[in-house]
Amino acid sequence: MRNDAERSFRLEHWEYDCDRIDGFDYDIGAVLIGSADATDESEMITVLHAWGARPGLFVYPWESADPK
Repeated sequence: MRNDAERSFRLEHWEYDCDRIDGFDYDIGAVLIGSADATDESEMITVLHAWGARPGLFVYPWESADPK
């Protein structure tokens, strides 16, 4: 991560319909599971752990199958 004292984060946890994930309309029927604001990296990591999402599981967008 990039160190920046002024950096904050907006986190959103979405659930997508697996039958639509490969198509153009992947977000139809998507459900927002949770959202949170984190004022710094430490708070962001706390939120991710609370959601059961370990930071080490994340990759750059070009290395993932995420349609966004």
